[in-house]
Amino acid sequence: MVVCCLQGQAQLRLNGKDIIHDNHAGQWLCTVPDSIFGTDYEAIVTLLPESGWTDVKIDGVSVAEGQSVWFTQLDGTTPHSLTAQVGDSIVNGILLFSCLPLLEVSATLSESYQPATFRLHHPDSITPLALQGRIKWRGRTTMMAGRHKHNFHFKLEDEHGEKQNKKLLGLRDDNSWLLDAGQTDLSRIRNHVAHELWLDMAAKPYYSDLEPKARAACRGELIELFVNGQYEGIYTLMEAMDRKQLKLAKYETDSAGTNIIHGQLWKANNYTKGTTFTGYEDYDNTSTTWLGFETKYPELDEVSPTDYSVLYDAVNLAVTCYDRKWRRVAQDYYDLPVMRDYYIFLQVLLAIDNTNKNIYWAVYDKQVDRKVTLAVWDLDCTVGQDWTNTPFRPDNRVGPECKMSIANNVLGRLNLLITDFHDDIVSHYQELRKGVLHTDSITKRYLDHIDCLIHAGAAARESARWDGDDDLGGHSLDWEAEKAYIADWLQRRLRYLDINTFAPAAIDIIADDPADVPTGTYNLLGQRMADDRPLPPGFYVRNGKKMIKY
Repeated sequence: MVVCCLQGQAQLRLNGKDIIHDNHAGQWLCTVPDSIFGTDYEAIVTLLPESGWTDVKIDGVSVAEGQSVWFTQLDGTTPHSLTAQVGDSIVNGILLFSCLPLLEVSATLSESYQPATFRLHHPDSITPLALQGRIKWRGRTTMMAGRHKHNFHFKLEDEHGEKQNKKLLGLRDDNSWLLDAGQTDLSRIRNHVAHELWLDMAAKPYYSDLEPKARAACRGELIELFVNGQYEGIYTLMEAMDRKQLKLAKYETDSAGTNIIHGQLWKANNYTKGTTFTGYEDYDNTSTTWLGFETKYPELDEVSPTDYSVLYDAVNLAVTCYDRKWRRVAQDYYDLPVMRDYYIFLQVLLAIDNTNKNIYWAVYDKQVDRKVTLAVWDLDCTVGQDWTNTPFRPDNRVGPECKMSIANNVLGRLNLLITDFHDDIVSHYQELRKGVLHTDSITKRYLDHIDCLIHAGAAARESARWDGDDDLGGHSLDWEAEKAYIADWLQRRLRYLDINTFAPAAIDIIADDPADVPTGTYNLLGQRMADDRPLPPGFYVRNGKKMIKY
């Protein structure tokens, strides 16, 4: 008979580290530092008295308390047999290793917060970090009927039920944390990588001189998750998007007990005339929502009534302002460098679900400046991935040569009506193409994350857990095929954008005599390029003809 192990209880330890049992697959997992992979690993066995285990064998070799066991050329995918006697029963399974953090969660799960305990196992630590708090499922789409790999939101508390901040995996010191499943994403890393990319490529919020640590995206770390003793696979442990992340000014209460709002944060949840900035109507400051926007800070149970006037003004201007005034005052209402970079970001990733919804809008301190900026959110549907896998990646929707129509009226009017803004988009895109958006750079960013999962053995475990699931439209997780798809998609997407969306204005070569047309290669500043050196990617004029170098 196979003995099932209780979640959160290890029957033995290797070099003092717990091994975690997966009741679903009947296997154990231990995390070790990445530097150990590829080496011969000696581990001293500790048997826990309460386990009742005797006659323990690993890879067929008997090991006793305090003895060493050797693992040759340790990696994340090689299974090691593990057997033990427990009374009249036999434990029989396999032992695997990872170099990713492992998180155990014990809770009764629902759409509302429920008490939970957590154990976070870091590869470089012996003792897991024990925590407690509350957890719930999150995300309306991921909780739809027939969906299985859920996202989670958990909040840490002390033994008295009070908020407790913890700095997890080198991320921020906080009590509010997200677990992102990448539910329909066949790479499991698109949302995580897109957040990283935004932090690396985007202009800082307009108030960054006052708040240099403000972040308009959420950092995260890849982990492997166990819930109630069952392996749930690859997740990203993420920071939350909130006032603290954006460093918005806090509200205050004056001596008369009146709340004075300073910073505000709203989330665009739906496609409406409000979130597209194409229409407006009166607002109710006692409501948590207005035209598809949900107030996130301050929350209504903290400050009531709230104040939608800043958001209303931003929408109203986009709808009603005549063109000449728009060109003059748009910079007073919108964070133009961030808007510029968001337009580029949407186009590069073909972020079809993020043009109007899945955006956070914020004002730093409405008492000082009513300008709004934005933060990114929920970027699974990017780089050729749709929100559903049925049908599977239709080319006319997520193909790399799709012309993206951005229905957001703010971005549209800025791009069409303000020449300097449009020119800035084009020139900044070309500059980004030399660095963070260079084809090799952005491709490497995505593939390196997938290679990390393969190297850790997490990819194989994810496949074993979720291949063929309805979340994936019945498809299997083919990691090498997904790497090839992403690499090809990015190369074709950037080439398309270079030629169609972000090409500079046509260059006219003016010469009275064709013989006067300059020979050689020049950049768009009129500087001649060296004939004996390779050209970096960009736009050039060679012998009087325009050319693009990839």
